Amino acid sequence: MREALIAMVIIAGSAMPIQAAINSQLRSGLLGSPVLASLVSFAMGTLALLLVYFGALRGGLPSMAELGKTQWWMWLGGPLGAFFVLTSILAAPRIGAASMIVLFVAGQILMALVLDHFGLLGMPLREVNATRLLGAALVLVGALLVTRG
Repeated sequence: MREALIAMVIIAGSAMPIQAAINSQLRSGLLGSPVLASLVSFAMGTLALLLVYFGALRGGLPSMAELGKTQWWMWLGGPLGAFFVLTSILAAPRIGAASMIVLFVAGQILMALVLDHFGLLGMPLREVNATRLLGAALVLVGALLVTRG
């Protein structure tokens, strides 16, 4: 199972620059609006998930009691995803796919270390140590080399 998840993450990661390139081109066909391109991208993603959840998985809707168990911050994933997509549409044509992705990864590594170290947002506590800091530093050096190159 772990190997399948690792493969899935690699595939999803490889889809990110493709998504940015596609959405940047979509922008040109939608009045040049990065916000409208983001909206269409999310609408298509929502449609795909609706088909999988209700069609293939035969999923049902949560009850009001189940919805009541959620915290306010649990609803921020969608807006954060929209911010990511909008940023990629704006950044990819200007700084290139490689620079955009490596800077996304640098930001992800830094925030992931904070979430892990303090066990924030339900993440299991995993303290930052010298090895993890070295790994993050290497990512940051890689980001610098890619963006300067």
